[in-house]
Amino acid sequence: MSNFESRMIDRRSFLKAAGVVSAAGILAACGDKSGSTSGAASGATGSVVDNGGDPIQNLVTWELSLREIQTWNVLYSQNAADLNVLCNCVNGLVTNNIYGQFVPDVATEWSQNEDATVWTFNLRDDVTWSDVNGEVKANLTSQDFLVGLEWVLNAKKNENMNTSMPNNYIVGAKEYNDYTNSLDAEEAKALTYEDMLAHGVGIEAPDDYTVVYHCTVSCPYFHTVASGACLFPAPKALIDELGVDGFLGLDNTTMWYTGPYLVNEYIQNNSKVFVPNPNYFNAANEARFESVTVRIIDDLNVGFQLYDAGEVDEMDLAEAPASTILSDPNHKYYNNVVESTPKKYSYQYHLCFNRMNEDGTPDENWNKAVANTKFRQCLMYGLDLLDSFKRVNQLKPLDLENLCYTMKGLCAFSDGRDYTDRVIELLGYPKSDGQKLRRLKDITQLKKECMEELSAIGVTFPVTLYHYVKAGSSTDGMLVMQQIFKDCLGDDFVKFDWLNWISSMDQEIRQPHLACWYGVGWGADYADISNFLGQEILHDENAYYAHEYSYIAEVAEDPKDYQKELLEQYEEFTRLYNEANAIVDDTDARYEAFAKAEAYFLENVLCMPNYYEIGLQLTHVNLYSKINTLCGIAAYKYTNWETSTEAYTADDFAAFAEAYEASKGV
Repeated sequence: MSNFESRMIDRRSFLKAAGVVSAAGILAACGDKSGSTSGAASGATGSVVDNGGDPIQNLVTWELSLREIQTWNVLYSQNAADLNVLCNCVNGLVTNNIYGQFVPDVATEWSQNEDATVWTFNLRDDVTWSDVNGEVKANLTSQDFLVGLEWVLNAKKNENMNTSMPNNYIVGAKEYNDYTNSLDAEEAKALTYEDMLAHGVGIEAPDDYTVVYHCTVSCPYFHTVASGACLFPAPKALIDELGVDGFLGLDNTTMWYTGPYLVNEYIQNNSKVFVPNPNYFNAANEARFESVTVRIIDDLNVGFQLYDAGEVDEMDLAEAPASTILSDPNHKYYNNVVESTPKKYSYQYHLCFNRMNEDGTPDENWNKAVANTKFRQCLMYGLDLLDSFKRVNQLKPLDLENLCYTMKGLCAFSDGRDYTDRVIELLGYPKSDGQKLRRLKDITQLKKECMEELSAIGVTFPVTLYHYVKAGSSTDGMLVMQQIFKDCLGDDFVKFDWLNWISSMDQEIRQPHLACWYGVGWGADYADISNFLGQEILHDENAYYAHEYSYIAEVAEDPKDYQKELLEQYEEFTRLYNEANAIVDDTDARYEAFAKAEAYFLENVLCMPNYYEIGLQLTHVNLYSKINTLCGIAAYKYTNWETSTEAYTADDFAAFAEAYEASKGV
C-alpha cells in the first residue's frame, strides 16, 4: 500500500501504523460500549488521564491537499490516501486492535488446515450494505466476496490493481487474471464470478456465511492478507445497477457502505464529513463520533493556525511553530508538544530511471546519470538528511532515520530478532553513535570516479535533479534540501531543483515521468516481506513501484547501452527475491533469503530509504487509543478514540504510553 508523499516535511502523523503495510479493521470489543455516538472511549489503556476535559463529540481533523482521495472504490486503490478514508466506510474479513493483533471484522472466526493451504472464514449474518442516506440496500453474504475477488482479478474491470496478493497466493488467480488480460474489454467486463469459479480460482462459498480460500503454497499468514483491500467484498446488485464503469468510478454518493460511517458531504480539496452509519453491525462495541470532519489543508503552517483558532482537534507541527513553541518555556503550548507514535510506513526516495522532459523527449542527462551505480551511491551515502529530519522532529530527529526498505516491526525471526536488524547487519552499518549511520564510503573519491565515468558517455554537470511540490505550498523544505545537496555533494556534481504541480501530482507529474525522484512510503498489506520487496521486481506487472514510479519495467522493454548494468542489478535482485519467495516451509530461511535480497537492492541503491513518520503534534486525541497495525487498511478508523476538549500534555502521553505497554497481552 503506497502512502504518497511528494513533499519532504508536510505530512500527517496520526497513529502508529507500525509494522508492515499497516493495518486493517475495527477494534474488537474493548470494554462495554453501549452508545453508538459517544465521542470517546477508554480503550484498552483505560481512562488513565483526567485533564478536566470532556469527550469530543464532533471531531475535526485534517489531511494534506496532496493526499486528497483519488478513488472511492476500495478494490481499486493501493493508495493510503484513499484507504484512510475508505476504512471508515467498508469492512473486510479481518482487522486489528490497538495492539496490532488480528481480530474479527466481517468474519467471526477463521481456521486453516494442517499445512495452511486452505483457509475458512465464517461470516457474521448481520452485516448490511447501506447507501449514503442510510437506507439498507442488501445483506452482505459470502457471494459478495466471490464478486469482489472476480472484480480484482478481472484486468479489464480493475485495471490490474490489487492483484499481486491473490495472484501469488490463491489457486488459479493468476491464470484467471492472465485470461482476462487476453480478452477485449467488453468481453472481459461481461464475465461474472461464476466464470471465475469455472476457471478454477480457489475460492468457494459453501453457504451464505462461509468463504473458503485455497492457497497455491503453505501460507500461514493468509489471514493477514485478508485484512487488505484485495479480498474485500463487492455487492453484485450495485455493479448491476451502475455497470462496470460506473462501479469503478464510484463516489461517496453512489457507493454502498458497511462501515461505521457514511460520508454524506464531500467537497473535493476542501472537506469530507463522516456521520454514523445507522445500520453498522458493530455499533454496540465501537464508540463513534457524532460527526468527523476532515479538512483539507495545503501545509502544516496553515494547519497550526487552524489548531490555534480551535478549528481542528489535532495537528502535526511544522518547523516554524515547533521552534517557536519549544524555544519558549512560557509558551501556552510548551507542555502540549508530544511525539507521535510511529506510523506503519517505511518511506523511500524512488528514483525515476526513465525521466522525460516536459516536451515528452527523454532526459538523457538524468537517465544516464541515474543508471550509474556510483552516482546513486553518492546520493545514498553522501546526503546527510539530519537537517530535514530536524524540521519534522526537533526533539529526537534521528528517530526518523530509516536504513531499510522494509518497515521495521513487520516480521521477526524465531529468536525474536527483527528482520530489518538482519538487513542492517548484512549492509555492514556500524552501531549508532548518535550520528548518521549510512556515511560509509569516501564520497570524494566516489564522486570523482563517477564524474569520470559519466563524462565519458556525454553526461554534463551538474546533473539536475527535479523534484515537484504543490503550487502555493511552503518551499522551506525545498530550500533545506537544496542546501543539503550543495553542502554534501557540491554544485559541481548535482543540482537540486523543484517545480510545481497544480491539482494532481499523479496526472501532472508522475504519469508523464517528469520527476527525478519521489518521496513515497509503503505500508504492508499483509505480514510478509514479499509485500514490500515484491513492488520492485522485474517481469511482474503487479510490481507497483517498478511500473508506476521508477519505470524500470519500461526500461527493461527497450534498454539503452548505458542501462545494461542497471538492468543486470535488477535481474539479480529479482532472482534473489524469487528464491526467497519460493521458501515456504522454513520461516527463518525465508527471512534470511529476503534479507540478502534487500541488502543487495540497497547496496546498489536501486532505491533510497529515507524516513519514518515520527513527528511532533498538538492534539486532543490519545494516539494510543487508535488502531495500531502494520497490515491492512484500518489504522485511520475513527472508532473508540479517547479524546478530550482540553489538549493533552507530554505528561499525559507518558501516562498513556505506560498504560498501553502495561496492558499489552492482558
